[in-house]
Amino acid sequence: MANTIKKLTQDTLIYGVGNVITRLVTFLLLPLLTNLLSPKEYGQIALIYVFLGFMNIIYHYGLDAAFMRYYSSLESNDDKKPLFSTSLWLGVLTSTFLSIFLIFSAPQISSFLLGEIIYAHLFRFCAIILFLDSISHVPFALLRLQGRASYFVLIKLFNVLITLLCNIYFVVFKDCGLDGVFISVTIASAFTTFSVLFASLKNIRFKFQNKIVKSLLRFGLPFLPAGLSSIAMESLDRYLLSILINADIVGIYSVGYKLGIFMLLVTTAFQYAWQPFFLSSGNQPESKELFAKIFNYFMVVTAFVWLLITLFLPEIINFKIGEFWLIGPEFHEAQTIVPIILMAYLFQGAYLNFLPGIYFKEKTYYIPIIIGLGALVNLVINLILIPVYGIFGAAFATLIGHGTIAIITFFISRKMFSVPYDWLKILWLITSLFLALLLVYFLNFTVTGRVLGLILFGLGIVIFRVVSIQEIKSLLIK
Repeated sequence: MANTIKKLTQDTLIYGVGNVITRLVTFLLLPLLTNLLSPKEYGQIALIYVFLGFMNIIYHYGLDAAFMRYYSSLESNDDKKPLFSTSLWLGVLTSTFLSIFLIFSAPQISSFLLGEIIYAHLFRFCAIILFLDSISHVPFALLRLQGRASYFVLIKLFNVLITLLCNIYFVVFKDCGLDGVFISVTIASAFTTFSVLFASLKNIRFKFQNKIVKSLLRFGLPFLPAGLSSIAMESLDRYLLSILINADIVGIYSVGYKLGIFMLLVTTAFQYAWQPFFLSSGNQPESKELFAKIFNYFMVVTAFVWLLITLFLPEIINFKIGEFWLIGPEFHEAQTIVPIILMAYLFQGAYLNFLPGIYFKEKTYYIPIIIGLGALVNLVINLILIPVYGIFGAAFATLIGHGTIAIITFFISRKMFSVPYDWLKILWLITSLFLALLLVYFLNFTVTGRVLGLILFGLGIVIFRVVSIQEIKSLLIK
């Protein structure tokens, strides 16, 4: 079992290091954009990205998840290659029709979402970006299934490097403003798509099997409403803030969300490694104890990340080189919501841990119901809290929404595949976290007090046997 968990840990670390590098490069866009653009302009970018998020779900409609599910169950390459090719060409076909529709309806979309038709050309860029990205979903899934984590990460890294360099050129030197941002993303998406297709070239065949299409749609389509509900929960608050307050506050709130990147790095890296891992482990009795240990380790890591970033957030926000702020002064209000967003991503990771039972029994129709309920809870709380508490209310609604999804998923999944999670250890983990925060409070949040708080947390998880020294050594030492 230790070797199996070590393999998951190694894959997660590869994806994690890659994500840290790529996200940090993306993070460099924050000082670039928050120092050059106004909160309103940054808010407009955020609203267009929300649109991209919604449409991205529609474009791939769970196709990559369905491909991974059936690919994992096949033994012969003679069966795997037709599955890959059919999945790829299905994605190309549907994304072509959708992008043509978006190009012709761009003026109406711009007027509806941003209140002005002058941004129609930006939505045409979105159509191209979505087309390119949708083609790359299945090839990227293949890289994950083949264990080619390093190649996967390398392509992602070049994507963000190109995005950053193009933003510097078009936004800083050419002063293209919002146009420069989306020109940069289009160029990076084109590079990524061609790179991942080249990596998958030997698996591509000009085959399209209707029987495979039916299986893919049956498994994947439930992810469409689930994905839309999820992105609604993640992003609808931007539109509500824009409507209920103003576009400036959307820019500030979006920066706070961006600072949640530190937890997102962990959950995204885990997701990339976890999905192919539990699918390959299968619906076996011995898998249950394995999954329980993985959940325990995941919670320890994410709790530490939450504590670390929360305690040292003032230093991150106020970091400055010369006259250039890491986060522009107009956006510093965003720090109030960061701990809440970090915790929301922690619950998102817990939800990922609880998914295996639903996958094993192919009951994916539960997923849109679960996420839909979470999105509904999120929407109601947003409508109640935003008029009173602004961005803090929106962030709290996000936390409650993710918590709702994780809890419901746990209770449904355990009926299909009951994993013996050690909740006593989780209780001791929470106790260690509380004691650390209490120490920091009594030491008046000094730097020394915050460092001691981190040390106390580490001691707590060992003393309370949440994780033993032997377990740590077995995972880190070859």
